[in-house]
Amino acid sequence: MVKGIYKFYLLFLFGICFIAHANEPLVLITYPAVEEPLHSIYASVIKGIEKKVGHTERLEVPEATKEIQGDIDKHHPDKIIALGKRVADATLKSTYRNQTVIGMVYSNPNESPGVSLALDSQRLASRLSQLAPFIKKVYAVQESSHSTITMTSPDTSITTPPVIIKEGSDMVSTIRLLGQLVEQEATTSDAILIPANLPGNILFEITKIAWDRKIILLSTNLSHLESGVLMVFYPDEERLGEQLGTLAKNNKQVFENLQTVNAGLNLRVAHHLTVEIEASALNQFSVKLK
Repeated sequence: MVKGIYKFYLLFLFGICFIAHANEPLVLITYPAVEEPLHSIYASVIKGIEKKVGHTERLEVPEATKEIQGDIDKHHPDKIIALGKRVADATLKSTYRNQTVIGMVYSNPNESPGVSLALDSQRLASRLSQLAPFIKKVYAVQESSHSTITMTSPDTSITTPPVIIKEGSDMVSTIRLLGQLVEQEATTSDAILIPANLPGNILFEITKIAWDRKIILLSTNLSHLESGVLMVFYPDEERLGEQLGTLAKNNKQVFENLQTVNAGLNLRVAHHLTVEIEASALNQFSVKLK
């Protein structure tokens, strides 16, 4: 008798859970098939999404794939979170365009809801005021089609330090702007946020000049930390996933900037520049390169 009641209770609970799961909207996560270390980055973003969204399925998209309508149809999703530019573009070409949230992209020409990898200028200024109060002004250099930072307000005086964005129409004009700053205009109390997509040979030349002139370089590309920049500001992948999951769950039609950013520090560059990082600030760096 007791066993019968217990089995009935378990079946009842299973039924409730099944119905609740069935009623919850299905969010399909589309993402590119990539090798390490990118695979781990996408895995962390997906882990964050799944913390916020209860009912998810995954669709890994091989590199050569351009059309994914049929693959998506097999899942019958209520919502899609598309990660990476290539997969986002392919997903937005499907009939699920209006149900799609995009992430792991810098720009949003399609005006779809999602989360940008670009930094918010005010958020950057706030972090710098805590970590590096010796920086009095920031020049952010970027290509117009690859924005690594967005301006909160046209009034740069509202941020401390002020952030001044300089954009080139293409990579050649962007490099010209960057070279002029590093070689002539910037002073030792300024910092230059270099383009995340700067070609390697140009990065080498820029860091060499900056080293000789003791100019502070910043970046949003973590790999640049080994190349002579003082600090990098890069996404907390899992928290980015949580932000995307929340956006999809709440059906918000907005394209947001990153809310959580990690910081990395090159201690050798700091020593060369003779800048002092306080002990309390040192603890805020997720990565410290000696």
